[in-house]
Amino acid sequence: MTGRKLRLAVASLLLLGWLGWLGYTALAKYRGPVVPRSQAAVAALAVVAHVPAVEGPQVVEVKDVLSGTKPDGPLTVANLSEAAGYDGPGEYLLLLAKGRGDAFVVVGQLRTPGYDGVGSPTVYRWTPAVKAQAEARFR
Repeated sequence: MTGRKLRLAVASLLLLGWLGWLGYTALAKYRGPVVPRSQAAVAALAVVAHVPAVEGPQVVEVKDVLSGTKPDGPLTVANLSEAAGYDGPGEYLLLLAKGRGDAFVVVGQLRTPGYDGVGSPTVYRWTPAVKAQAEARFR
């Protein structure tokens, strides 16, 4: 009888420990934006730019080029108004591909095995967390 009680107590402690670990990892999980590797890999130009507003094609002021070669003159982004992640004027990480003419387009999420949808183009506010991800991917 004591052997059964001992096994029940050990199993109960293991279950409580496992539930505690799951609770801790759920609370400590990073919930900020994650820059997908596939989106960064397909971008021809990765820049940190000041985005004034989103209304149609925008000419943005490039602060830093992380990857690729910045063309001469101003940088026009054609689909910036369609991009997710914009929450007001400020500095953003823009992952760009060559568009029509001299314009660039924000790269969208790519198809992933097991996921049928293709995500909309996404921009990322330039925060310390996004900066750390960008440095790991581009430098």
